[in-house]
Amino acid sequence: MSLIVTQDNYLDVDVAYLLGLIIARGFFHIEGDIRRLIIDFPFKLEQLDIPKMRKGKIDRESALRLSLDEIRARINQLLEVNVEIEAKKHLVQLKAIFTKNTMSLRNITHLLKGKTDYREFSVPEVLYQAPIDMQKEFIRGIADAASNPSPKDALFEQRNRIVLEFQHENWKLPIQVCRLLQENLGIKVSHILWGHPNIRGGKGWAKEHRMRIFAEDFIEIGYNFRFKQDIFEYLLKENKKLSLPETKICNPKIKKPRRRKKKHRDEKSRSLPKIVRKHFDSYFEVCKAIGCQQGEPSPQGDFFEEDD
Repeated sequence: MSLIVTQDNYLDVDVAYLLGLIIARGFFHIEGDIRRLIIDFPFKLEQLDIPKMRKGKIDRESALRLSLDEIRARINQLLEVNVEIEAKKHLVQLKAIFTKNTMSLRNITHLLKGKTDYREFSVPEVLYQAPIDMQKEFIRGIADAASNPSPKDALFEQRNRIVLEFQHENWKLPIQVCRLLQENLGIKVSHILWGHPNIRGGKGWAKEHRMRIFAEDFIEIGYNFRFKQDIFEYLLKENKKLSLPETKICNPKIKKPRRRKKKHRDEKSRSLPKIVRKHFDSYFEVCKAIGCQQGEPSPQGDFFEEDD
């Protein structure tokens, strides 16, 4: 099994997977000497009815809890603490409770640079130099926590896509994940639908950032959650019925906007980081402003000035 051990880091496929889960939807709750690692798995209250699929109708909540039961032992063994599953409205949580500052907790904390919430996490730099199997498992962790494959995400109701969702407060994480996918793994990203008023428009623009990837380009990643993988395989089969053009690497530095967008009253909203408080005509202009270095060396760092 591949692993990386340095003075400061321990990384293997299990740690990489857990990091993906945490960075996508995890946070730490600290109360005295008790530290709780909590990972949220939101779901929609719906039964997904996919014709001709092996298991037919899928109840997302039940399938999610079953998948969490399957990976709980893996995480429990890694962290050496009790891992609990708690169901809430529209949400299932995975909770690991630490009464001591164990080596596994210190390792995770160090890899996350001491940050405590998925609204501020970054991709650890060590992952960009990690073996491919670790990088893929990290992305699977993100997908299991922050992606819900569905025919509803198809382009023009035909070509199925996978969507990775990132919280609106975290603007640099999508760029970092895109770099890992495209530059390291050769997985083509279609585009990022940013939660910016020029990109989403209307009153409800401050939504999650949605990274869209055509299903066939995500085949080397997939999901560890069985029910998500089942849906994904169905989407792949449907795409194979189509005559599809070859996907191109998303390279914002060579693109030009097709048209000017109208100004939006919230372009300079204080809920936006300073670096994107301006007008944009396309999603890839947002990417460049944040720090996309597609096709060039991509130094990690803080892309943002502190807000006033």
